[in-house]
Amino acid sequence: MNFLRITLTKRLLVILNYPISDILKKGEYPAGYYNPGDVFDEIHILLTVRDTVDEEKMQFTGGRARVFVHSIPAPSMKRSLGWQPFLLRKWVADCIEFTRDLSPNLIRVHNSFIQGYLASEIKRVLGIPYVLSLHGTFDRDELSTPMQKLIHLFRMKLERISIRNSDAVIAVYQPIIRYAREYGATNIHLIYNPVAVSNTNTKTTYKLSNPPKIITINRQIKEKNPENIIRAIKNIDCQYFIVGDGMIHEQLENVARETGVEKKVSFIKAVPNAELLKMLSDCDLLVSHCDGWGISKSMIEGALIGMPIIMNHHPVKPVPDFQGGWVELCDNTPDGYEVAIRNLLESEERRIALGNKAQKFAHENFDPDEIISRISTIYRSLMLP
Repeated sequence: MNFLRITLTKRLLVILNYPISDILKKGEYPAGYYNPGDVFDEIHILLTVRDTVDEEKMQFTGGRARVFVHSIPAPSMKRSLGWQPFLLRKWVADCIEFTRDLSPNLIRVHNSFIQGYLASEIKRVLGIPYVLSLHGTFDRDELSTPMQKLIHLFRMKLERISIRNSDAVIAVYQPIIRYAREYGATNIHLIYNPVAVSNTNTKTTYKLSNPPKIITINRQIKEKNPENIIRAIKNIDCQYFIVGDGMIHEQLENVARETGVEKKVSFIKAVPNAELLKMLSDCDLLVSHCDGWGISKSMIEGALIGMPIIMNHHPVKPVPDFQGGWVELCDNTPDGYEVAIRNLLESEERRIALGNKAQKFAHENFDPDEIISRISTIYRSLMLP
């Protein structure tokens, strides 16, 4: 039964499973990120992990709304014996009481794990609808190790509950639609991640730098390993910027030394987003690697800027989001990347054509204003009065 009173103050509760202080420090948040379309007066972020956040520095992420940050850490996988509902009961009850006092009009939750399960329980008890955004195909992604497979086994039940009971699912790339549908979603929207690219970031020339500048922007994890790109530039005159950090960072530095290209390669762990967009548009090629099913924020930004983009073929089957000729696809080998890079560096005409195709595709699919409009429409259609 819905307990909520009609109020003039419109509140959104956002449930997150990750620390936001690092994202804030890196300058990766677009303005108004948590309040697209300025639908709400207050944004309340509930972290289910421990984090120390300067609330004042988060205000720009709420648009016109005041942003509040709360934390109610969830029990660990070990402590809850694989997130068994009866061992989550106390944590769920605490979160429900917090939500009852807050009286939000809508909930947005950013994954289908225990956070999605929590949103489902809040809806069951308090009648508050929730929008679930999915950022991976978690029945197929990150299953390469025994521990990852064990985690998947334990959280499957929670995924089905949170997806099936959601009022709307936002899939941030196309393959997620299949995952959401198979797990019980009925109201699915394909809406890519919003980014903070404006017309001032658009690439203005396709003349090559001297030497040519190549850039990769990714988390440095096994599924996004740019090792073959490092090896591909051995015989190419260029500057190569690798932006990002992760568990294979030192491994990549070793590959650069072993390949003899350490003087060509610059490793940059973090760049504020505004500076990164400028850096991206100043480069000649965006070259990436991903064995997952998604499309990264940097690919969306690069396309909107008009970058010529090179990406590997998926190891299983083509990724729908990369079809249509707006990305130069190559084999995930040093030779495959070298051929693709050389083909573009040797022809300004090819670079212009590919950059224009990427930008056209981006304006049709990644336009920030259109994305904001679509999300805000979903919010308005579901939020309580």
